Amino acid sequence: MNEVIYVLKKYFDDKDICKIENSLKKNQRDNIINDKYFAKVGKNTDKLFFNNLVKESRLYENNRDNKLIPKLVDSYISSDYCLIVLEKINGKILSSQRNNYNMHLSHSNRLEIANSVLNIKNIKINYELENNYSRKDKLGKYLERSKDYISKNIYLKIKSLYSILTMESKTNVTSHGDLIPTNIMLDKGKIKFIDWEYISYMPEYYDLMYFLMFSKANHSLDILDELKVNNKEVYIDGVILCLKEINNFAKLHGIIDNNIIDKNIKRWKKELYYILNKIDKEDYEK
Repeated sequence: MNEVIYVLKKYFDDKDICKIENSLKKNQRDNIINDKYFAKVGKNTDKLFFNNLVKESRLYENNRDNKLIPKLVDSYISSDYCLIVLEKINGKILSSQRNNYNMHLSHSNRLEIANSVLNIKNIKINYELENNYSRKDKLGKYLERSKDYISKNIYLKIKSLYSILTMESKTNVTSHGDLIPTNIMLDKGKIKFIDWEYISYMPEYYDLMYFLMFSKANHSLDILDELKVNNKEVYIDGVILCLKEINNFAKLHGIIDNNIIDKNIKRWKKELYYILNKIDKEDYEK
């Protein structure tokens, strides 16, 4: 921890450093921020989390000139700690809530962000990333866990499209992996994607679907025809992501207000129905 404190002293005052030092005695991770810098620190008490944090640090190191990600100022990695110091982004996140499905973005804003999302695949990676995403595994898991919350007709529709929906992506690319509104910032019109702990290789349009479906409450895929994408691939990942979100909310019954859960499940069912109606089986069999 002494080495972590030594680095932090270059950028933060003693009060902030004392606070994070005390926090890490109890918690696995914490962060601090001031007018110029943002720092994230994690302990190696959970191997998966710690490895993800190290990968995030390497991402910043390898892409210092990439304007889509925060700028790395300093870092420290040992077998026990990982510290990342970033230049503070003075803009605002698109939303402070994960499930704010209507961020009132203009059409041009959504289109610009969507095109920036498509450029994530060009980020430089010179280390090993997880590359084991399976549509078949995900669809099977999410469908069975969500079938009590979707209609029988929808369930049977998905089953009838099972061979299509489980086609593995021909192209897996570098992916943010969690591109929800809280992980996207606008800084004087410039787009920044933050919190890269889930970076991995995923289907080419996985990140795009995340952004589109979280950025607009209704008709979230309305700009697809303006993007240079393979709509067939987009729809497949859209179905899986809808089922994932239905499953996530279903697990919260008895934990949070059921009215909130039901409202969100209803929203994702509507999105799921819309996407399924866009899938023409004959198109995929050509």
